[in-house]
Amino acid sequence: MTSHPFIELVRHEIALADGGSREVVTLTMPDWVACTARTDDGRFVLVRQHRHGIDAPTLEPAGGLIDPGESPEVAALRELFEETGYAATTIEPLGWVHPNPVLQANRCHMFLAHGASKQAEPQVSELEATEVVLVDRDRLRAALEDGTITHALAVLALGRALAASG
Repeated sequence: MTSHPFIELVRHEIALADGGSREVVTLTMPDWVACTARTDDGRFVLVRQHRHGIDAPTLEPAGGLIDPGESPEVAALRELFEETGYAATTIEPLGWVHPNPVLQANRCHMFLAHGASKQAEPQVSELEATEVVLVDRDRLRAALEDGTITHALAVLALGRALAASG
């Protein structure tokens, strides 16, 4: 077993039908949230941030890890505020998914936050610099369709948010 602050690498010995065995590796991680926020004038609050896995910026809703003892709803509003400086008046759950059940058992909880308004500057570390990007419904749809938004969980969360927002 190898661990990092948010990830634990777990090795499993799997018995095979022929009597042999095989090693399978999984990752143990906390649950995540993705919080799509919408302002009263109908714009969606997104963040542009560098993602090390692809060594490039992505455009996505605010999101991150759920802290121990924290509810997904509280985590979603916290991540929204930390990454964008926006707060919301209400939050609507949009379900959850397993991000990668081949390797992980954690879930990504998705939310649509209504009545978002800027309350402060983003509260992120230098390792997680974000740029707030406000887009209207048409621009968001176009970004989903033309491949501007490539983060799979973002595509799903934003699609659900569009459907839920009418």
